[in-house]
Amino acid sequence: MHNVLLALALTLLLPLTASAAGYRPEVAAHRGASGYLPEHTLPAKAMAYAMGVDYVEQDVVMTKDSRLVVMHDILVDTTTDVAQKFPGRQRTDGRFYASDFTFDELRSLRVTERFDPKTGKAVFAGRFPDVPIAYQIPSLEEELYQVQGLNRSTGGNVGVYVEVKEPDFFMAQGLDILKTTIDTLTKFGCNSPDSKAILQIFDYEAIIRARELGWKGQLCMLVTAGGQGAKDDKARHRWLTTPEGVKEVAKYATIYAPNFNLLAVPTADGKGYTLSELCELVRRNGMKLHSWTLRRDALPKGFKDFDEVLDVSFKQLKVDGMFSDFPDLLVEYLKANHLR
Repeated sequence: MHNVLLALALTLLLPLTASAAGYRPEVAAHRGASGYLPEHTLPAKAMAYAMGVDYVEQDVVMTKDSRLVVMHDILVDTTTDVAQKFPGRQRTDGRFYASDFTFDELRSLRVTERFDPKTGKAVFAGRFPDVPIAYQIPSLEEELYQVQGLNRSTGGNVGVYVEVKEPDFFMAQGLDILKTTIDTLTKFGCNSPDSKAILQIFDYEAIIRARELGWKGQLCMLVTAGGQGAKDDKARHRWLTTPEGVKEVAKYATIYAPNFNLLAVPTADGKGYTLSELCELVRRNGMKLHSWTLRRDALPKGFKDFDEVLDVSFKQLKVDGMFSDFPDLLVEYLKANHLR
C-alpha cells in the first residue's frame, strides 16, 4: 500500500517537476493570430492576446510623412485594396510601396487576408475570407497602446516583438525608421533589459546601429537562408550561421532567431530532416534561441504533420521561443506537456 501511494504521489508531482526544470518556451503571435484573422490588424492582435501568448509581433514600415505603421511588407498591395483606391500610384515595377503614401492615405485602405496581387487569389486558401469588413492598417503607437491597455485591464504581462523592416530601403528615402522605432518604444517605457519588448531585425549592420542609437532592451538577430527583402544580403546571412558569425552577433544581440529549416534542415529528397548544430552554437555564445514561423497550413519541409513539428521544436531542439500564425496551438501543446 505504501508503494502504491508513493507512486501516486510521484505521478501527481510530474507536472511540477517538469516546470521546475526551468524550461518554459515563449510563444510569439506571428502578425497576431494571423491564421484566423487578417494579419497585423488590431482584432488579430487582440485575439492573439486572449490566446495566452507571451508576445504579439509588430512588423514596422514607414510612411511618406514619417509615421510608423504595422504591416509585414514595404509593399502594400498584398494585403490591401491600394490598387483600386490609388490607381497609377505604383512604381515602375508595378508595385505599391508604403513609403509613397501618407499615413492618412494608408489608413483609408481596407486590409484583407494576404493575396497574390497578380492573380488576386489568397495565399492561404482556407483562412479568413474576403468579406466587407473595414479592417485598417494600425500605427505602431496604437499597437503599443492596445497591448499595454490589455495588460492593465486583464492583469496580464504580454510583450511586444517589434521588427524594423528594411532600414536601408527607408534610409535611402530620407526616412530613419530604426531611430524612429527606438524613440517610439522608449516613449512607451520599453527600452530596458527587463521590459517585455524585443527589437528584431534581419540586417546585421542595423543590429549594431541599434545599440549605437541607445537600444538597451532585448535585441534579436533574424537569420534566413536566402537573404531578406530588397537588400542583397544572401552572403551575409550565410556568414551569420557560421561559428564566426554567431560569435559576432552575440556581441550585440541577446536572441538569435533563424528560420526553422535552418535548425531542422530538409533532406535532399524533401521527405525528412536532420537537426543542425546551429542550436548548440547559439547557446554556447550565450544567446536565447527563437525561431519562425510555424504554420498548421504550411508545414516546414521534411515534416509530415504539425504535431511532429511541435515535438521537434520543444522536445528535441528545445527552442526558447517560437513564432506561429496559430499561437493557440503552441500554447495548448505546451500546457499539455507541462511546459506552461
